Amino acid sequence: MNEQYDEWEKDAPRWQTELENKLNEHGGTDVVTHYKSVALAFPSRTPHPSTFDYPSIDESSLLAWASDRGWKVQTAPEVAPGKDSTSPPIRFTQA
Repeated sequence: MNEQYDEWEKDAPRWQTELENKLNEHGGTDVVTHYKSVALAFPSRTPHPSTFDYPSIDESSLLAWASDRGWKVQTAPEVAPGKDSTSPPIRFTQA
């Protein structure tokens, strides 16, 4: 399992760039994206509680990254009710 985390950490900068591009291309102040995309951009060493396909999100890294770019971050379970509650969509908002 550690090899998988090492791989996720190695690929994280590419996923962060992709996430930043998505936020910039959207052009709005309220963007919702998939948990998996954010988890791959900010992988935690903590296993995800319901899948081995991606890790949990490293919240402190995500929040620092988002704040540096003027975004606030929160989960958006209301966007996908009834889906896996351990992988809710992630909302980025700007003031």
